[in-house]
Amino acid sequence: MKRPLLGRALAIGAVALLILVPIALIHGKISERQARAQQVLRQFASETSGQQLVAGPFLALTCEETYVEERQVMRGGKAETVAETKTRRCPTGYFAPKTLKANASMPVEARHRGIYPIRLFRAEIDLSGELEWPEAPPVHRLNARVWKNAYVVLFVSDPRGIKRITSSISQSLLAAPGERDLAAFGVREDAGDYERREPGATLPFAYRMSLVGTSSLKIAPVGDTSEVRLASDWPHPSFSEAWSPDERRIGADGFQAGWRMTSVATGGQATWHKLAAEGKMASAAGAGVSLFDPVNVYALSYRATEYAFLFVLFTFGALALAEALANVRLHIVQYILTGSAIAIFFLLLLALAEHVPFSWAYGSAAGACVLLLTFYLRHPLGTLRRTAAFFGLFVALYGSLYALLQSEDNALLMGSLMVFGLLAFAMIATRKIDWGRASEKLASPPAPASAA
Repeated sequence: MKRPLLGRALAIGAVALLILVPIALIHGKISERQARAQQVLRQFASETSGQQLVAGPFLALTCEETYVEERQVMRGGKAETVAETKTRRCPTGYFAPKTLKANASMPVEARHRGIYPIRLFRAEIDLSGELEWPEAPPVHRLNARVWKNAYVVLFVSDPRGIKRITSSISQSLLAAPGERDLAAFGVREDAGDYERREPGATLPFAYRMSLVGTSSLKIAPVGDTSEVRLASDWPHPSFSEAWSPDERRIGADGFQAGWRMTSVATGGQATWHKLAAEGKMASAAGAGVSLFDPVNVYALSYRATEYAFLFVLFTFGALALAEALANVRLHIVQYILTGSAIAIFFLLLLALAEHVPFSWAYGSAAGACVLLLTFYLRHPLGTLRRTAAFFGLFVALYGSLYALLQSEDNALLMGSLMVFGLLAFAMIATRKIDWGRASEKLASPPAPASAA
């Protein structure tokens, strides 16, 4: 070949691309295992209870409309119009509290189903505040409307998680009031007839509930003024996107968070009435928290494979520099086996991380691969000095990757600096090389490797 150096570079580049194929397959395996873990979590939630949203309580008033129905009758051979007064149901009215205070403590239990971890919380929730009896409903198309039966209803997204609940209003909790409009509300109690109430009067309430759920707990700020406080022993909260806490404290022993909101921020009575009337309370925004897992083995393994090309680039680049600077000759097969060892690291990392803590899995997989690569390259590199240099390179690579995984916010910066550092080192180390002579030397038979 007239240009053996160019051919050599193209061959090494082809091997590097070839090594990315098994890495891509490992990437897909991580996605598959992550989907399996999510399926296990969904199955567990379907058997117990899932994410929880608490909204309410609401004052629900059934409505009755009086209207006049006209019809034609024949009397004495003549058609006459007869008016008949009738009543019919009209849409139930839902009224959010004037004030709402919610306090919840949610200790978290760590469970496992097989090798997959599950976070289960048992929340103790106190809801208190005041409902206000509304004015009579407005006339609708000249038809008079009146409120009839009154109920207090509370929405819980997964009522199976309610283990205990008490109310200061009545003892008929969870009893179906016979109104199909209220079927979506897991907690319902009879509050009497509207006719016996005075508009503008308040109805105080106080609920205490034990609620079990997984993944997240949210409380809808349905009051005209709402105050929500959450506390837990989980040290890694991810607060809901709807409203950020006004105050928070996060430590190794858990977190405390508080929200204060008014109807200006939430949309007020109109928003909550619309969601309740349309049966869409499950889509209501809430103030709350999700149980974030910072050491998600699948997310970390997935991110690790995204930097696999840097491993291949750095290792093959260092080997190519060794060939250029130290007159070391490596066969393409040796590049393939070295790249294969790099790829196997990511598979080992995933397999071990499913059974032991991620830091242990990473250290074990990295240690095994560093020792294997160092032992394998000892003979072709020829000297202990060169072998030690590559040992230091591998330790630096795996240590840098672990730092990248632990610092997601700075990962791009650190990765860019690593690539720049390698390029700078390569340029400085080869600045005096006569590449024409190096190409001729590459075409000549290799010299025997020096003894260690």
